[in-house]
Amino acid sequence: MNEIRFTVSKIPENNRDALIQHIRNSVHDYDAQLQIDIAVSEPFLWLTTRKGHFKLYYSKCRFIETDGRSLIFHCEGSILRKNGKISSILEKLPDRLFFRCNNSYIVNLNYINVIIPDGDRYSILLRTGEKLPLSRSRYQECLSALNI
Repeated sequence: MNEIRFTVSKIPENNRDALIQHIRNSVHDYDAQLQIDIAVSEPFLWLTTRKGHFKLYYSKCRFIETDGRSLIFHCEGSILRKNGKISSILEKLPDRLFFRCNNSYIVNLNYINVIIPDGDRYSILLRTGEKLPLSRSRYQECLSALNI
């Protein structure tokens, strides 16, 4: 059996694309029939719960709510629960994707469909039809986060 060996030391991030292209070219030079697929994975955060370790893909998480000392992650196809504080999870999430709309909720900006007045407050309607409260003090900040 023929082998291809690559020795990779610590590669600076700005050279990573060049290395991947070099590996692809080397493999194709070696054997035209051999295919290689090196893809960058979708960004995620590891969540550790009582039921195990889960990948929280940012694009799949609609919103996060707090219920006492628990965090509830509302994702496409699943709901995960873990102990923790909303402020500590917010620090781990990219602020270009997630926004704390209320003391009890963090919303994925990509899921926001419309912001509507709701009495003397505001509400966020998600593409899924779910409704989240938006505090008056965070209304302008939310508009800025959405580039409105």
